[in-house]
Amino acid sequence: MAALLNYNFTSIFCCLFFCLHIITASASSYWVEEDHSSQDWLNHGGDLFNRRYASKENKISPKSAPNLRLKWKFYAGREITATPAIFKGTIYFPSWNGNIYAVKACDGSLVWEQSIQNLTGIKSPGSVTNVTFARATPTLAGDDHHDLLVVGIYGPAVVIALNRIDGKLVWMTQLDSHNTGVITMSGTYYKGLVHFNYFGLLHIATSLAFFITLSIIKLCIHNS
Repeated sequence: MAALLNYNFTSIFCCLFFCLHIITASASSYWVEEDHSSQDWLNHGGDLFNRRYASKENKISPKSAPNLRLKWKFYAGREITATPAIFKGTIYFPSWNGNIYAVKACDGSLVWEQSIQNLTGIKSPGSVTNVTFARATPTLAGDDHHDLLVVGIYGPAVVIALNRIDGKLVWMTQLDSHNTGVITMSGTYYKGLVHFNYFGLLHIATSLAFFITLSIIKLCIHNS
């Protein structure tokens, strides 16, 4: 009987290990099939696995660091606190002045800039500044050429999708009905869906109490 139980336990363990291996391999193979092994940086963590690792970087190292020199500067008006997204030689990032920028990585020249407030008509609730702005890395999304730049507005909690080529608004959707909702993270894109979390306020009608909530949502990139 003990031998039979031991055999069953071993079989179950091997089956679970095999399933876990298959799931992990499937996720990894999907990312390889999409050919993201270049210097593209598609979201805050760089890729689906949030590795923050540029696998093909060979110019920057502890040995070469003392010899590095400034190549160009770009002035964005105010602070830049987000990690830029990179795709095919163009850098995408928001500034606390309320703009989103696309800049050439080779020389820092401006490709386009867009004001979030002008694009959306959303006025800042004034929780941090009087400017409607994004503070997280834009997410490159799309099935083949990553034609969309998906951005979470800090407040109110609104997600917008821009055309990567010219920065024009494609769609927008509000995640929280309360104007104090905020998005502080970069979205994650996977198979036609982009995932965000956001903070909101929950008001209990029978009392004066407000509760901070954390929600996770997924949006279809084709129509939000």
